[in-house]
Amino acid sequence: MADDSNKHGWWRRVGVFGDLPTRLLMRGLKVTPGFLEPLLIPPWTLLFFAMAKSQRRAVAGNLRALFPEWSQARAVAGAYRVFLNFAATYVDALRCETGSGAVDWVIDGLEHFEDLRSRTDGCLVLTAHMGNYDLAAPLFSEKFGRTLHAVRAPEREPEMQAIREAEIAEQERLNPYFKTCFNHGGEMLGVELARFLQQGDIVAVQGDRVIFEVSPMETEIEPGLLMRLPRGPLYLARISGAAVFPLFITRDGWRRYRVEVHAPLVLPARVRGRGEDPATALWAGVILGGVRKHWAQWFVFEPVLRRGERRDG
Repeated sequence: MADDSNKHGWWRRVGVFGDLPTRLLMRGLKVTPGFLEPLLIPPWTLLFFAMAKSQRRAVAGNLRALFPEWSQARAVAGAYRVFLNFAATYVDALRCETGSGAVDWVIDGLEHFEDLRSRTDGCLVLTAHMGNYDLAAPLFSEKFGRTLHAVRAPEREPEMQAIREAEIAEQERLNPYFKTCFNHGGEMLGVELARFLQQGDIVAVQGDRVIFEVSPMETEIEPGLLMRLPRGPLYLARISGAAVFPLFITRDGWRRYRVEVHAPLVLPARVRGRGEDPATALWAGVILGGVRKHWAQWFVFEPVLRRGERRDG
């Protein structure tokens, strides 16, 4: 039994969510020149693509729901593009972490960025799991000049969580305005985030992932297209009354990222006793707009979209 447990532990650590591939990659990046990355990343990505069976199927399923005219083969090829882009952004993040590289940033919607930066009341940044959230949040917290609390899910494996916490501690040391809140489930995080907004801080949430103990909601975002989202971010916006700025981050080229900042959302008033919050479809539509435009960089590896019968209201 002891031997079986030990083998299971090693396999867990070398798996898709394990820490050993990341540790190996961090060591390798210190001695590997950047010009070799286009040669090395695709085959390593293909290896993980083959290992990550459930994640591969989830991404392909989301793409087929998003683009119903796609064949299964095209959806699988599209899923590989998603994995490949994820690998490239992951390497960029580790390059910055290990001091072996740096990235450039471009901002679209500068007027909305300035609006967000200049407000004194608390603001909610609504984003999706794309581009490089880990790099952008610490950098732009300094540009905002006030505390930015980035909400993120904990890692699935404790060894990987330890690596992530060490990285974040260093980011917070270098960027005093940057703070991270791990979503471990429960209601206390929502209360804490509402307090941050009340005191004039910025809270950044990813509104497109339903994992662990996160409470989900599903809405028909287009006729026949249903989207599964976490309830918490929209509830937080409702309860706090904070301005909500949609913001999407994409990889724009070699070590180059683009930040798209949109005008704040105007959420429709909620009428009690009328079923689904009318803001839900608007909220989901904003996320879908970013996802459809940048589908190859949508790094959600769980089922989110599905096709179903049209709901008549």
